[in-house]
This record gives sequence, structure tokens and C-alpha cells, in this order.
Amino acid sequence: MALTDMPFGLKPLFMTEARKTALLFPITNNYGTALYINDPALAVTAGTIEKGAVSGAYLGSILGLYKAIGKTSLRLESLLPMQYMPASPGASDTWFALVACDPGVFYVAQEDGDTSSLVVTNNFGMVDMIFTHGGNTITGISKGEIDSNTIDNTATRPIQLVRPWLEHFDIDAGEYDAVSAAGAAGNRCRWICRIANHQFNNASLSVGFA
Repeated sequence: MALTDMPFGLKPLFMTEARKTALLFPITNNYGTALYINDPALAVTAGTIEKGAVSGAYLGSILGLYKAIGKTSLRLESLLPMQYMPASPGASDTWFALVACDPGVFYVAQEDGDTSSLVVTNNFGMVDMIFTHGGNTITGISKGEIDSNTIDNTATRPIQLVRPWLEHFDIDAGEYDAVSAAGAAGNRCRWICRIANHQFNNASLSVGFA
């Protein structure tokens, strides 16, 4: 069963759990890349965060974006919630991101299926993310997705697949929906996954820095 191509980035599976350990981090000043909700975040040596690359380590997923108003402070009254952060927002503005940075958080992400769909036997495999589509400036949601062409067992890839989302499971048949001879879980399937190459799981946070 082919699904509509509606990528939404790296979305926490259990938002309540993600928020329990989410932390505010400053974003690199006048950062030259737009940031959206559910974009992967990367901690860098400046002590700030930026957008995670297609591969490598991630710190977590962005839950919220805020622009500092008045004095630069982490007090809520000094932070204005924003739909998204535009590229190069200006050196005079200070921006923060609320990041779900617990290594134990599970996520949901759509696979791109641009060449071929991931298959059920890809459970527990490693993949990169891809950002072919720009984020949605109306909803503020990322359009990052799983790059299905990168599936393998390379430990340095950021994302590990866990299994397809429940809506792809056919209870009557006892198998994943639209299972073919190759075990395809459906084009653009939504997968439960985790950040396996996590910056907080490394001996030093400098591992994976940009």
C-alpha cells in the first residue's frame, strides 16, 4: 500500500517522554540554515546547536524554536515561540531550540522510497536522513525523512530502524501490510526508529561535532 509522500522529520513517538528530558540550547548565531520542528539537532564545539547532517551523530530532535526578546535569558517571558527559524536570521537576534536529547527516546519518521521501499527484514538496520524537501514555513514542520537507499549495518549512521508503524500491520494476515515477495512494508512507510549514533552515548560529546 503506497502512502502519500508527507515527510515530517524525526518526530518523538511518545511526546510526553520526550518533553521530560528536553533541554533548551542556543542556536549558532545567524546560522545559515533554516530550522524546523522535528529537524535533527547537532551539538557543535561553539557550545551551540545546528541542524544535523544527513549522516553522523545527532543530539536529538527539535521540539520548539524560540527567539529571545529583550535580555538574553532562558526565562520563558524572554522567549518568543516561533514557527520556524529562517536561514541567517540576523546576528542581532539570539535563538534557542528545545531539543529532545534523551538517547532512549523513540521516534517516527517516513522513508522516502525514492528508488525502492525498505523491507520488513530491514528491521534494526542503520540509515541516514535526507532533506530533499524544504521545511514547511506555514506549519513549521520539518520535511526530513529516512533515506531508504542507505540501509545497511554501518554503526556511524544516525538512525536505527526498529519496525514499521502499527498501521502497516495486517492483523488478519499476521504480517505487515502490502508484504511482497521481497517483504516490502509499503512505499513511504512510517518507521519507528531511534538515534543510535547519539552524541550523549559517546565517551565525549566532541565525537560527532561539526
